[in-house]
Amino acid sequence: KMHWQWFNLLSFGLVPRNAGGCGVAEALTEVERMKAACLMYASRSKGWSDKVGLFVHVFGHNTVNSLHVHILDMSELGPSYWKQEFKNCPLDAVIKVLKEELIAQDGPHHGLKMATEAAV
Repeated sequence: KMHWQWFNLLSFGLVPRNAGGCGVAEALTEVERMKAACLMYASRSKGWSDKVGLFVHVFGHNTVNSLHVHILDMSELGPSYWKQEFKNCPLDAVIKVLKEELIAQDGPHHGLKMATEAAV
């Protein structure tokens, strides 16, 4: 996904399709796929605990201008985690907000059903 909307979580689902963007349901599906990939990576990596933290840095708090997920073993945190903690937006918070956006747009069941079907 090379469109500029994907570098900043704040613009997920806000850019109209006619401008190359996507809807909230597609953005939610993409973030849920990212989460699944990160958790699979961590589960297959030797020496990791089951306490996995997934974090992103929202534009304004990032130092790399591309979307990436920080995968952390929360049982092995070092001093850099605490120094950078203010930047870390949990990936689950992004998923929660996108689900809330779908409900606001489409009602309590329609949007979430579409997103769930798209993820399958």
